[in-house]
Amino acid sequence: MFDVRVMRRDGVRLARDEAASQTEHSGEFVLDVANGARRLRLKSPWTSGYAPVELYEPVLISARNGVQLWRGYERVGERGVVQEWIVRAR
Repeated sequence: MFDVRVMRRDGVRLARDEAASQTEHSGEFVLDVANGARRLRLKSPWTSGYAPVELYEPVLISARNGVQLWRGYERVGERGVVQEWIVRAR
């Protein structure tokens, strides 16, 4: 089980305090392919639904002290923008 917070809005990095106040999404990682691109999502074990965050072409940037940083792209309308997730294992 993982807890995820997004670190960017419309591709722009959030200030540290603003990122810390973002909604935390919890679930298990699911990696699949959508429209020819790898997609990382979070599936809730309680509802079997997916969290409203997706990361396309995810890359693990850092993993230390129980915290992971993932970077990829998210869809905003019809365009893709850079997104980062800060991930903690429960």
